[in-house]
Amino acid sequence: MPRALGLGLLALLLALPGCGSAGSSAATADLPTGCTHHLVFAREGPAAGGRIALSFDDTPSPYTEGIYQTLLRHHDRATFFVIGNRIPGHEALLRAMLASGMELANHSYTHPRDLATQGEGASLELQADNAAVEQAAGFRPCLFRPPYGVLTPELVQRAKLAGLTTAKWTVDPADWTHPGAGAIREGVLSGARAGAIVIMHDNTETQGQTLEALPSILEGLRARGLHTATISELLGDRLLYGHA
Repeated sequence: MPRALGLGLLALLLALPGCGSAGSSAATADLPTGCTHHLVFAREGPAAGGRIALSFDDTPSPYTEGIYQTLLRHHDRATFFVIGNRIPGHEALLRAMLASGMELANHSYTHPRDLATQGEGASLELQADNAAVEQAAGFRPCLFRPPYGVLTPELVQRAKLAGLTTAKWTVDPADWTHPGAGAIREGVLSGARAGAIVIMHDNTETQGQTLEALPSILEGLRARGLHTATISELLGDRLLYGHA
């Protein structure tokens, strides 16, 4: 792990409210600060209730605002896996997303391809991302998803020690390959079922096709009698408020 990342983590921790900085606690006082979590690992939730969880990896990006506004217009929610070093300049958007019922989750601080083999460096990546999200939005993530989906038992354990449930998925339309909005829609809807977790991407690799497909995906899910939820909601956890 580069020394710079360790120093960056220290700076982030010192900048958190109550850790050497006045922070923005007043601005986020009415927002959730975390959630309960009772699982170490999950790739799907219970089918009871007809809920499905949509998730987006690699937030924030040039498409985040559009994805968020589309979800709002359709009265839907989703979980966004945030890369910590991409946050600067997007703090207000992340707070707005959180206030609207979206969930912010941990996708590592720098999105390294070899995170699963970094040992203690992986723990620093998770801690730095937790700190960056908490500094930006006042919310401590409850979920972790590994970059590129590469996972080992050791990484799951490190996520657990960082207070995170590792969340993978059951439906993957491979939108990062930009196969076209129609193919992304069909990829989601063909696998959609109650209890499923859908992975999509909020990054430039999608070339905007995921955003283009999203309205018809949401309409298609509703036509099948499925209701969207955040991953934590799907898993049966609840939001926490305050610092107690």
